[in-house]
Amino acid sequence: MNRDAADEVVQKAGILSMLYYPEIHADDPAYSLAKDVSWAMEEVDDLSDDDRAVLVDLISRVVIDPTGNREALTEFVYGLVSDVAG
Repeated sequence: MNRDAADEVVQKAGILSMLYYPEIHADDPAYSLAKDVSWAMEEVDDLSDDDRAVLVDLISRVVIDPTGNREALTEFVYGLVSDVAG
């Protein structure tokens, strides 16, 4: 993953976490966490299946509980960056 893609994943996860609230399914029956996670990962295309599964899980956790999970997401995402220069 390059630095720009990593930045985008972290930024989009942050946006989603601000928009999410526990009652969203009652207010919007069409809401899908999976669609939100897919949106956050639009620029990610070069991950192994295992890394992709971990990233999906971490983004999902950040959306639902940002305070408890943002550090793990950030460490994982930037740990995947292959080019430090961006």
